[in-house]
Amino acid sequence: MTTQQPRFERVADHAWGYDPAQVDDFLARVRALRAAEDGSREYRETAGDGVPDADGVRHVGSRQIRERVFDRVRGGYDPAVVDPHLDELEDEIFAEEQRAFVAEHGVARWDEHVELLGELLLGRLNRPRTQRFRRPATHRTPGYAVADVDVLCDRLVEQLRSAPEVDPRLLREAVFRSAQGQRCYEEKQVDAFLDRAVEFVLALRARP
Repeated sequence: MTTQQPRFERVADHAWGYDPAQVDDFLARVRALRAAEDGSREYRETAGDGVPDADGVRHVGSRQIRERVFDRVRGGYDPAVVDPHLDELEDEIFAEEQRAFVAEHGVARWDEHVELLGELLLGRLNRPRTQRFRRPATHRTPGYAVADVDVLCDRLVEQLRSAPEVDPRLLREAVFRSAQGQRCYEEKQVDAFLDRAVEFVLALRARP
């Protein structure tokens, strides 16, 4: 758990990439917090035992990795290089969470958790096209294009029904056009769904 801080390639000086300082700080804090959870002597000596990070966080989980957003700056880190690293880190932490859950609660409880999560997602996916998510509160508020989101949902349903395993990149790399009014879904609700969908896909892969 004391892997060296990765070095990422940058985009061209005129292009936009992730803020290097934010990426470096986030990954350093993830490493420190994980080391603290493992009882790392190095972390206790440098940060103090049980001391939270700058955001007051004492624990880092797969969801914190998945939800982290970085500012964009010119000449920053290349997202195409950083994102796969974060995905691998999320997968690694999720697997640790799964093993810890099974060790404490048993396989049956884990299966119940996965089945409940699947039921919640399928309840949303099985809704009619154009009716799967809320519209923004006001007509002028931008959101995700309904057609784009529905296409992704249809692909997810198809893979869940026919593919031996769903690739989480289907969800992680999803990009939607912006729209307004009845032509869009509320971004916050769609993002929350995608977050749970990734969790479900990872849970299926980690099933004992």
